[in-house]
Amino acid sequence: MRGLAIFLVIVLLIVGGLYATGALTGIAWWKPDSGDQPTPGDVLTEDKSVGTQGAQSALVELRMGAGKVTVRGGASDLMNATFSYNVLAWKPIVDYVVTNDQGRLLVREPSGTYSFSAKYRYDWDIRLSSSTPIDLEVKTGAGNANLDLGDMMVRSLTVDAGASSASITGSPKAMTSMDVKTGVGSVNIDLTGDWKNSATVHVNGGVGSIKLTVPRSVGVTVDAKRGIGSISAPGFTRDGNTYRNSVHGFSAVTLSIDLNVGVGSVTITQE
Repeated sequence: MRGLAIFLVIVLLIVGGLYATGALTGIAWWKPDSGDQPTPGDVLTEDKSVGTQGAQSALVELRMGAGKVTVRGGASDLMNATFSYNVLAWKPIVDYVVTNDQGRLLVREPSGTYSFSAKYRYDWDIRLSSSTPIDLEVKTGAGNANLDLGDMMVRSLTVDAGASSASITGSPKAMTSMDVKTGVGSVNIDLTGDWKNSATVHVNGGVGSIKLTVPRSVGVTVDAKRGIGSISAPGFTRDGNTYRNSVHGFSAVTLSIDLNVGVGSVTITQE
C-alpha cells in the first residue's frame, strides 16, 4: 500500500505540473501565441499614481502572467505603484474609471506574455490606499505574489495563482471573504489580528503546501478535504474532516475556512 501511495503522489505531481503549464489543456493563459522570445534590455523603472477621483470604494484587478507582484497599503492616492521590467513591450497597462461612486482599477500585463526565466525582470510594487474600501482580485500565472493587506480596508480578496508561490496577510478591519486558488506552489496565509467581522475563507490547492496562521482569540472552524497529504492542527478539536479551536462558538466573530487540497501538506497554527 505504501508503494501504491508513493506512486500516486508521483503521478499527481506530474499531472499537476503539466496542468499548470498548460500541457494538458493547451497553451497556458500567460503564454504567447508566438514562440519568439524577446531580448531583455536595461531595467526600466516607472512610477504610476491613480487618485480616487471621488470614488468611495474601488474594485482593484491585477493581471500578471509571470513575474513578481507585491501589494501593500500606505498609498497617498488610491494607488502608488512602481513597475520594473527589462522588456519594453511589457510596460504594464493601467485603466481606471469611476461609476456611481465606485472606482474600477485594472492593472494588467500586455497580451503576449512570454515564457519566463531568470534573464527577465518583471516586478510590480503596488501600494494601495489604507482607508478606501477595496475589493481586490489578483491573477498570476507563474512567479511570486506577496499580498500584505493587514492595514488596509480590503473587503474581499480573490487570488488565482497558476504556478506561483503566494504569501497573503488578511485584512481584519474590513474583510468578509477570501478565495485563494493555486495550481502548483506553496501558500502562506496569515489571518491573525483583531477581526471586526466574521469571514469565510476558501483555499483550493492543487500541488504544494499550505500554511495557515489564525488568531487564538477568534473562533475558527476548518472544513478540510485532501487528496494525498497530511494535516497538522495543534490545539484544534477534530470531528471527521472538521477542526475547531477552543474559542469557537464563544467569540463575537468566526472565521470559517474551507480547505480543498490535492497533493501536499496543510499546517494550521494559532497565535
